[in-house]
Amino acid sequence: MSFSENLRNMLEIRDIEIKELSAGTGISKSTLDNYLFGQKSLPNAENAVKIAKFIGTTVEFLVLGDTNQKISINSDLNELFHDLKRLKKSDFDSIRSIVRSLAK
Repeated sequence: MSFSENLRNMLEIRDIEIKELSAGTGISKSTLDNYLFGQKSLPNAENAVKIAKFIGTTVEFLVLGDTNQKISINSDLNELFHDLKRLKKSDFDSIRSIVRSLAK
């Protein structure tokens, strides 16, 4: 997958809107739109690092895709994230607590 596809997937999984990414990284919304939807538009190294840090991934993953990435974007995991997004906040917070406890 391309940088733009990987970035779009991560934004969807993390439930981050472009305006949030812009505010959190200091990168203009129009520049982010170019990265997401422009033809062959790639960020410079500084912007790539800002984006990766903000969304909790690596530049390597955004550029290359699922290569040694801790969070694999496969269909089962993607389906789970979509289900989690539909939960009420209180239910989501309960699930988050359970997952964090199990992960320890």
